[in-house]
Amino acid sequence: QAVAEISHVKEADYIVVNDDFDVALAELRTIIVSQRLGAEVQSQRLESMLSALLGG
Repeated sequence: QAVAEISHVKEADYIVVNDDFDVALAELRTIIVSQRLGAEVQSQRLESMLSALLGG
């Protein structure tokens, strides 16, 4: 199974190696937070606030 997973590594945006559960969990949490704070997600979420601030 590992060989099959490794063959797709170039398709991934993130790679988390689960050889230490606590480290892997921390890395997954970091990925989730970074996705939530991305410009596209935040601009959609805060569209009305941004519009008001930018005078629109």
